[in-house]
Amino acid sequence: MTAMLTRLTLAAALLGLGATPARADAAESHYRLALVHKQAGRHDQALRELDEALRLRPSFADAHYTRGTVLRRMNRLEDAATAFREATRLAPENASAHGMLGATLIRLRQYEAALVPLRRATELAPDEAQYWSNLGLAYRRLRRNDEAIRTYEQALATHPDDAGLLNNLAVALRRARRNEEAIVMLAAALERSPDSGEMHRNLAVTLRASERWEEAIPHFQRAVELGEDAPGVFFDLAICYEQTGQLEPAIATYERYLRALGDRDAAATQRGRDRIQRLRDRQ
Repeated sequence: MTAMLTRLTLAAALLGLGATPARADAAESHYRLALVHKQAGRHDQALRELDEALRLRPSFADAHYTRGTVLRRMNRLEDAATAFREATRLAPENASAHGMLGATLIRLRQYEAALVPLRRATELAPDEAQYWSNLGLAYRRLRRNDEAIRTYEQALATHPDDAGLLNNLAVALRRARRNEEAIVMLAAALERSPDSGEMHRNLAVTLRASERWEEAIPHFQRAVELGEDAPGVFFDLAICYEQTGQLEPAIATYERYLRALGDRDAAATQRGRDRIQRLRDRQ
């Protein structure tokens, strides 16, 4: 009797949403097939199944959410944001939908708009560090650095060992010219994630900003080993060599800077050549 009442209640709910039980079952089948396609990286097929599921059941919140994740993987960010918004409307207590909407808006550089869903995500799931990290990032992009620092500090109160949060707080502290505090945070982050090229680079940059040239060098070197090979890394490392009187390594690193830069910036290229010539004149 109880099972029959449950089926009748579900049927009544589906009818209230404009879907017959048969259509709802069909929508679920298309949704599950979409998940298989998504897992296999067949994004176009996944979208077709999701669209069919939503045609049969327009109020299918999970299908809207999954559609957003597929569109995001396809870099169709505006469409993904629309799908996540619909998911949050239909399932307002779904922290993942709010979090993904906020993250997608950040990628769209709509930082002010990202704040609302990200704040809601942290309210619904305060133990999810990524929501706090993205909220702090949105504040940083808006140049609201004090709010970014408060956000990261609040998150670290409950996630003290999260290397990503420690790193992000350090970046915000450096922007506030609180370099010594940033160095402490980055050292703690690297204790937890010693093979992060980004964190080695951030520590090196912060040490360089504090004119701690010799201490910065091994962190720049490790960052390069770990794949951080943007031209700016080589330029900063060369400056550290120069400041510590290591002229040959400085010249060699400025040359690596020029190779990494290519022909993208004529002024930067000339700056590198001028530095090399000046160092050669000193030899």
